[in-house]
Amino acid sequence: MRNIVNASLLVLVFMAAGCGGTPQDEFGRADAEAIRKNLADFVTAFNGRQIDAIVALYADNSVFMPPNAPLLRGQEPLKSFFSSLFGLGATDLKMETETVVGHGPLAYQAGTYAMNYADPAKTESVRDRGKFLFVLRKMNNAWRTEYTIWSSDLPRLAPAPGGGS
Repeated sequence: MRNIVNASLLVLVFMAAGCGGTPQDEFGRADAEAIRKNLADFVTAFNGRQIDAIVALYADNSVFMPPNAPLLRGQEPLKSFFSSLFGLGATDLKMETETVVGHGPLAYQAGTYAMNYADPAKTESVRDRGKFLFVLRKMNNAWRTEYTIWSSDLPRLAPAPGGGS
């Protein structure tokens, strides 16, 4: 009888261990490198004014929070936003990552940026600088940006793209 109880307990332990679901992939060095590559691809696409390549880095359900403009949801509003931003003379974007941290399929990336804007009150451009935060999710084995927060360190330079105030 004692052997039956021990065997039953052993079977229950293995069954319980098997019911834990599939373990999520751990966030590792390859994930951090993929996220850093996404940022490099973003900068290249931005400086090349390749709106479709920029938007392809975002999730379909992305939430974008630019400075001095309303919140944008989804990829379609991003196309208009970046088109307007380029119309304001935004060029020469540089971004530096300070942190990439993740767990399972979620990660965040934070850092600083600098870019030029045409100053409507002057003939020369102004160098804007600030910080950014991206929240990313691994979808179909690729990291996509779900949330973007971008904040300038300077006073407002130009009218907000897309009609914000």
